[in-house]
Amino acid sequence: MAAISLTISIFALLGVILSLIYQSRQTRLSREESVRAYHRDLIGMAIEDSELRVCWGGDLATVPQEEARQIMFTNLIVTWWHSCYIVKDLNDEQLSLTLDIFFKGEVGRRYWLKNRGFWTDLMREANSGKSKRFVSIVDARYQHAMAAST
Repeated sequence: MAAISLTISIFALLGVILSLIYQSRQTRLSREESVRAYHRDLIGMAIEDSELRVCWGGDLATVPQEEARQIMFTNLIVTWWHSCYIVKDLNDEQLSLTLDIFFKGEVGRRYWLKNRGFWTDLMREANSGKSKRFVSIVDARYQHAMAAST
C-alpha cells in the first residue's frame, strides 16, 4: 500500500513540475510578445511622424523620409522573423527560403548591409545560440544573394 501511495505521489509531483515548466515557458513567451508589441508601437510612431525618428539615433536622423520609413519597416520584418525563429514557428529551411526572396529586393540588401554589424553584436551579447544561428543564416543568405547578383 505504501508503494502505491509513493508512486501516486511521485506522479503527482512530476505533474506539478511539468505544469510549472509549461507555465514558466508561457510566461516568458507572453513577456516577449509584450516587448515586441512595444517595439512595433514605437517604430510605428516613428514611421508615421518623421520628427520622432530622430529619437532612435544613428542614420535615421539624416536619411530622407522614404528611406527612413523603409529602414524602420524592414527592421520590423527582420525582428518578426527573429521572433518566429526563436519560438520555432520558422525553421532553418523556411527562414532561408524567406530570406532568398527578401534579398532579391534592394531594400532588404541595403538594410542588411547597414545593420549586419548591429545584429551580430546584439546577438553576441544576448548569448543565445538560437539568435546567433538566426544571424548566421541571415548573413549566409545575404552573401548568397550578393554572389548571385554579380
